[in-house]
Formats: sequence, C-alpha cells, structure tokens
Amino acid sequence: MISSSSSTLNASWVVYGEGVSDDDPAELYHEASTFYPTQLARQLAGVYLLETNRDLQLTSTRSTKRHPHVDAVALPPAALPSASFASVVEGRRSASRFRAEPLPFENVAAILRSAYGVTQRRTIEPGTEQTFRAVPSAGALFPLEVYCIAFRVDDLAPAIYHYDPVRDVLERIRAGDVRAELAGALPMPELAETCAVALVVTAMLWRSRFKYGQRGYRFALLEAGHLAQNVLLASEGLELGSVPVGGFYDRRLAALLAIDGVNEVPLYVLPIGKKP
Repeated sequence: MISSSSSTLNASWVVYGEGVSDDDPAELYHEASTFYPTQLARQLAGVYLLETNRDLQLTSTRSTKRHPHVDAVALPPAALPSASFASVVEGRRSASRFRAEPLPFENVAAILRSAYGVTQRRTIEPGTEQTFRAVPSAGALFPLEVYCIAFRVDDLAPAIYHYDPVRDVLERIRAGDVRAELAGALPMPELAETCAVALVVTAMLWRSRFKYGQRGYRFALLEAGHLAQNVLLASEGLELGSVPVGGFYDRRLAALLAIDGVNEVPLYVLPIGKKP
C-alpha cells in the first residue's frame, strides 16, 4: 500500500476502488505459494517422496498424454532457417491478421518442435527413458501439453490435434474445421478468423504440483511463457506472423479441447499465419 501523501497511483484502485480485500484470491494464492526457510520441508514434501520412490520416479518420466486409440500423423522433417537470433528478436511483432493462405506442414512441424519438442533422451532403465524438451522445466516434469488446431495447412486435414513430442506425431482428437468455435472462445474473435493454425497450450497441473505443491502452479505458468516465446521466435524466423493470447473464455476453450478445465487447464492460445 502507498501512503495517501504519495504521488504514485495504484491503477487497480481506479477500477476496483482503493484498498484490497482481505480475501483477495490473487494475494491468497501468492502467499500460499511463497517459500519460507522454516516451512520448506513441509512445503516440498513431494521432493523427498520423489527422491525415495523408484516407481514414482519412473512415472514422472512419462510426461505427455497418450491417445493410442486415435489416428496419428507423423511430423515431416523440417528445420528453422539460419536467421540470426538478433534479427529474430528485433523483428518479432504481434500480428492480429493473417493472409488467407495455407502454411507448409514443414513450417508447423518446425514450430511445434521448437515449442516443446524432444531435444535429448536419456535411458533410465531398459524400456524407460527420460526426455528433455526445447524449454526448461522445473524438475524436468514437463506439465504442459500442446494442441494444434489446423485450419489451412498443406498436407494436414483441418482438425484438432494433440502434439505428442515423444513420438513426434500429431494425434487427431477431432476432425473438421472448428474456427467458429475457437473464435467463440476468444473475447477478440478476429484473432481466430484468418490464422492458418492455432496452438493451444494447456497444463496438467498435478504433474508439477505433486512435487512442488502450490509453487507448482507458478512453475507451470513460467514454463508456458518459455514455450510461447519459442513459438513466437520460431514463427518470426520463418517469416510468419503470430500473437500470444492469454485472454479467453476458459470453459469454452476447455470444452473445445475436450479437457476438464480442472486437472488440465488451458493457458495460452497462439494463432499463426502468413503476415499480411
């Protein structure tokens, strides 16, 4: 809180009135997920459990959803162009409109691998391996999932796909063009009206929380930011437009992806297409 004599204005007061409620959910969560030296053993009981339970260690390496009962499309070989990092960072701009042209499937594959693709595999024991991804993850637990909603992609039918980075495939969750439904899940529907593809990032929260408790939610959000930045920079490197969208109607988006919105929650939408 600032003193009444301060010239600084807390902008939230303009909207919500001066002062913060004693039961403000944001402040309560921040406090609940704050580490204290005297409480760390209790707050991170899952760390000890993971270190002492071999079965749990092996289970934690299987950090991706699996849909063995649906059709899967292998991602084609693809590579990012040799653009300099400086030029990609300096050139990146958010794009809210795109040309009504299809993207090469190779572009989508390169972006997905840059987002959450496997970059290293380590054998834990025969038949079990630990995978590492294109972004840092607290405890290498990788709580995120990536869905690819294809509208106009060469050699890829319009559908909702789940990206399995371990198998490097797209699993078809629902066939057909769902552009109207995606637009209906966004306060700014125009962001979905012209994109060629939209990636949706979700989090399986307990994949992180079982080890890190309340702090695991923070870690999942941070990881989603790492992933989204990779998508934005990879898109720019391919001379494509993209935009990170954090505002959406949670229940509508969860219903579109056929997830429960509790154990698995949507965090980000990333429309991508050719620049106008």
